[in-house]
Parts: sequence; structure tokens; C-alpha cells
Amino acid sequence: MRWRLAALLLAAWCVCPALARADSFDPVSFGVDLSTLGYGITLERPLLFNLSARLVTGNLSESGKATPAGSPGNATFRESNVLAVADWRPYGGRWYLSGGVLFGSDHLDWTPQASGGNYTLNGGVFPVSGTGAVQAQVSYARPALYLGAGGGTGILKGLTISFDAGVVLRNGTVTTSATGPLQNNPAFQADLGAVAAGFRTHVLYPVAGVGLVYRP
Repeated sequence: MRWRLAALLLAAWCVCPALARADSFDPVSFGVDLSTLGYGITLERPLLFNLSARLVTGNLSESGKATPAGSPGNATFRESNVLAVADWRPYGGRWYLSGGVLFGSDHLDWTPQASGGNYTLNGGVFPVSGTGAVQAQVSYARPALYLGAGGGTGILKGLTISFDAGVVLRNGTVTTSATGPLQNNPAFQADLGAVAAGFRTHVLYPVAGVGLVYRP
């Protein structure tokens, strides 16, 4: 789905009508990118002398500890996204202001950490044999607004190092599940609900990245 969306955006981008004289356009630039949104490829097409459009893909997986509502567990944040962004150069130079939308299936998976055959959820202690497999997921699949700024500097003929910094406003949803006989127990469900409420679903996520771009 992510690549299908990227292909549609790229097709529309390449066939859009000329917004200025045809000879004012440069060829499409391409490169690689590494940022807090993941690693991937970037494509850029000038639209006007001071306006260009970019598509940037991102993939990343990070693991660590998380304790929502005081419940120890393991969390893995997986990013798989496409950023569609417009860059405006106020003075027609190398520095630009950016605005766009992030699409994708970014999500956080969390599982509790057992101790002595029990899970501790919001202060409540439940046997693993009763809860079964417990999981919480925060999904950031909704389109997210991106605002930022960036620039670049040439290092060789046709090669540029680019820099970007900004923020993404993520809006997520939380789901929880359990497979054991306690899954319908009111006390267990109340504590599992408190764990879900312990995750942040509205996040101002910082973005910082660097890329290597080839401009024909």
C-alpha cells in the first residue's frame, strides 16, 4: 500500500502541468535519506524557481523498555512511511521552508514483562497462565502534518548533502488484547485499560535528517 501510494503521487507529480516556462525546470533529483522517520529514498522535482516537491520514504525499527501506568514491558516502534512535502525557498537559494503530509503505517507494539510468572498491570498482579498473551498497540496510521526547514550544500559536481529539521503532528489510536481466561475479568480489563491510557496518542514528534542527493 505504501509503495502504491508513492507511485501514484510520483505519477501525478511528474505529469502535472507546467507552472512556469518549460526551460525553467531541472530534471528530477534523487538520493538516499536517513532521519528520525527512518531510512529510504528521496525524489525531488522543481515546480517553480523557488518551489519544489519531494517524496521521501522511511523505514525503521527501534526497541526499548516502556512502563505505561507503571507497567514494565518491552516496546518496539516500527516506521514505514512516505512523506510528501513542498519546499519553498523565499530567496531562491539553498535554504527552504517545508510543509507536507506523512502517510504510512507507523506503530508501537508493547508487551508486558513477566516476573515470577505474573504480569504487573497498573499495580494489579495477574498470572500469565490467566492472562495469556497480552499486547497493546499504538497505531499512527492516520495522515500526519509535517512542518520544517532545511537546506543543502554541494560536495561534488551533481552531489549535494541535504539537511532537514521539523516536527510531525501524530494522532494515534490504542488497541489492547489478551488471549487467556482473564480477558473478560473486570479487574483485569480495568487495569489493561489504564495501561492503554498511559500511552501518548497525540505526539509532536521531532524530525531531523540528512541525505545525499544527486542533481543531474
